[in-house]
Amino acid sequence: MPKILNELQDDHRNMARLFDLLGRELLKFKEGEHPDYDLVESILEYCLDYPDLIHHPKEDLILEKLKTRNPAIVDSIGDLKKEHEKLATSTWRFSTAVQNVLKDEQLPRDWFLDVGNDYLNLSRNHMQMEEVLFFPAARKDLKPADWKELELAVENAEDPVFGEVKHERYSNLFQKIMDWGKMPEDEAETPKEKSKTG
Repeated sequence: MPKILNELQDDHRNMARLFDLLGRELLKFKEGEHPDYDLVESILEYCLDYPDLIHHPKEDLILEKLKTRNPAIVDSIGDLKKEHEKLATSTWRFSTAVQNVLKDEQLPRDWFLDVGNDYLNLSRNHMQMEEVLFFPAARKDLKPADWKELELAVENAEDPVFGEVKHERYSNLFQKIMDWGKMPEDEAETPKEKSKTG
């Protein structure tokens, strides 16, 4: 599998873990408990940081290349760039709602749940479409030369939560993921650590 596609699918697996955590916190809110707003805020900050700035632009470049190879499949995929913009808007909306709660502003409970669930549903459905339609089409239709060209064009940045070097501001988020048990310990090891243990 092309390296860039492999990285995108890794990103999806990581984001799915974060969406599961968000879902858990929204359920707590729905049941009248106090969710971990700091955790929710940290997840949304990450989603505005890494997926919006690094992950989605990679996908947009792949789609542009796919248009030259198989325009018909691109029609069934739709306008990824617009979807990514819609996701960014939804992330900002949910993030703003969380920040308002943290400032002790009174927000209608149902409205807050709707904003959070809309964000989760939009994100999960979008990833599902990419896994089912977009990635298989890119794998099938793009040539080795296309992938080489894309590798040179994309911005490669270390994932601040799941990368080899964890960004300090996300250390609490990574610990919460580990504590929740959604990440097997061997996956959490860095490549260097794996080589020492394996």
